[in-house]
Amino acid sequence: MAGALKRGVRVEEITRLSGIDKWFLYKIQKIVEAESTLKELSLKTDRKALATHLRRAKKLGFSDRQIAKYLDTDELTVRELRKQMGILPSFKLVDTLAAEWPAQTNYCYLTYGDEEDDVDFEAGKEKVVVLGAGCIRIGSSVEFDYCTMNTAWAIKEEGVDEVIVVNNNPETVSTDYDMSDKLYFEELTLERVLDILDREHPTGVVVSVGGQTPNNLALPLARQGIKLLGTSAGSIDRAEDRSKFSALLDHLGIPQPMWSSLTSLTAVKEFGTKVGYPILVRPSYVLSGAAMRVAYNEGELVDYIKLATEVSPEHPIVVSDFFLNAKEVEVDAVSDGRDTLVAAIIEHIEFAGTHSGDASMTIPPQTLSRRTINTVQDYTRRVARALNIKGPFNIQFIVKNGQVYIIECNLRASRSIPYTSKATGIPLIWIGAKVMLGMTLRGLNCLKRPKIMHVAVKAPTFSFMRLKGVDPVLGVEMTSTGEVACIDYDFAGAYLKALRASNLVLPTPEKPVLITVRDEDGEQAVEIAAKLRKMGFKVAATRKTAQAITEAGGASVTVLKDIDDAGEGEAIIDYLVERRIGFIIHSPTVEDEKGVGKGYALRRMAVEFLIPVITNLETARTLVDSMAQNGYDSTSRVLLLNDLLKNAPLSKHI
Repeated sequence: MAGALKRGVRVEEITRLSGIDKWFLYKIQKIVEAESTLKELSLKTDRKALATHLRRAKKLGFSDRQIAKYLDTDELTVRELRKQMGILPSFKLVDTLAAEWPAQTNYCYLTYGDEEDDVDFEAGKEKVVVLGAGCIRIGSSVEFDYCTMNTAWAIKEEGVDEVIVVNNNPETVSTDYDMSDKLYFEELTLERVLDILDREHPTGVVVSVGGQTPNNLALPLARQGIKLLGTSAGSIDRAEDRSKFSALLDHLGIPQPMWSSLTSLTAVKEFGTKVGYPILVRPSYVLSGAAMRVAYNEGELVDYIKLATEVSPEHPIVVSDFFLNAKEVEVDAVSDGRDTLVAAIIEHIEFAGTHSGDASMTIPPQTLSRRTINTVQDYTRRVARALNIKGPFNIQFIVKNGQVYIIECNLRASRSIPYTSKATGIPLIWIGAKVMLGMTLRGLNCLKRPKIMHVAVKAPTFSFMRLKGVDPVLGVEMTSTGEVACIDYDFAGAYLKALRASNLVLPTPEKPVLITVRDEDGEQAVEIAAKLRKMGFKVAATRKTAQAITEAGGASVTVLKDIDDAGEGEAIIDYLVERRIGFIIHSPTVEDEKGVGKGYALRRMAVEFLIPVITNLETARTLVDSMAQNGYDSTSRVLLLNDLLKNAPLSKHI
């Protein structure tokens, strides 16, 4: 609509075409007109006229960064200019009582639509500001609310007068009125955070417990003289910037996948030829794998680089060697600059290439050697000392053929910290908050890690059914919308509970399990089919997969026609529509992952008809092995577990 107004389309015509009331369109028209005016201004414009236009622009919602673009300057110059002109936001309280009585709340917001403050800025108070996660979206959810509020409570325990939270999503637990002394429903941008800090004058700001969004503000805030609690902004930037972190790993003698900065298309192609495909393309300062892609050939590499450049033009983009069939491992830890508490070594069940937010995880690790575990701990402590980390952090590793590589270090709370804390009993965020205030791990008596006598498995949850047309294929970009964790005395039991708690209905012998995989996965399909048949399950497969199973000497399977198969036999579509398939194990081809073709159609139909589908063969193999270990050799046992976990509180059956 704004584009139409800029092109001269009349409000009445837009209303006729869209059905949107003219009242709203006139509001948008004012914004379009203001933008046009701003483009005609410069820093040399008459000061009085410039002040008038800036004030109007701020009332209409233009950010300093937007205005700076029009005035051909930078955000901080515009900020300083409007402060000199007295163009400042007012601090207001949310009226929770609809003006019937004076509201006594700690809900605050900023506006340019008023000239008086309602918020109390009592002088002499010791204050700490904790930056939350911002708006909830796929990849950033309540795990950071857990971290934000546990930090606020731990700081409050030390006698701080006011703990102030900044978070702009009213749907989260961190925005409950009794969680903090003061809450600002505001966006987590440099402009808005500085506006708040200018008036509150805190003794320190915490940026490391709200995920990537506040972490990105560390360096800009430090440059403005803001005191950050915990790890320094320089260390955060050193870990976040791929080039700087790579140089640190080289200095420490810690292996890392081969990588290169993108400087030209020619250089990128040469890198791909040198290391071989696949290659991972990733910009710096990303959250949830945004703009990250695995390129399997030169054409895909070029396409993905263009996408990443559009997403993050201000930070360098790197391409790195991508390891196939490698194990991914994570560490959640806290350091005080001298000592480091490694709370847990987390093993991913899926191979590297699945985003950590989408991966199933286990604590303690199940397949790592003692040598690998010791190496991971050693690398963690060496990096923590080198970066002088003071607070929570997370490191991600790749293990390939016994060799341990570091791929990433986040000097902030990770999305797995709540899982790690609950699985181990170690309150990582509480400890991290104390450390950020200047305490030591030795002083807190938190150097020893208690042994756990159970296995805790975390499994992701997805909302593919609620997202139209979304392809249920996992990759380096996060797609899960939640997660669950369950415990048991062994891995198999914990894993099955976690999958069922994530709403994945386990296969039952009444309906066949459909297996359809790409050619290179035929050997694994044979192994999985044999285990299923041994447990009494029926197996169906598409022609090529069925051929691989029978040629390997496996039991007979029901052969189904693929979506584009014109041969004889029953069609896979009929089986799906009539719900004659109970479970699907499917590995997509590279072409399938582009959201087109028969593979996509199969996966999407499974979602639409509520048929469980697993697109990662490592997950499928682990599921089948876990079922076998738990004695799933009869219909009654499988039905019992499905019914038990669906209709009764899980805690009663652990």
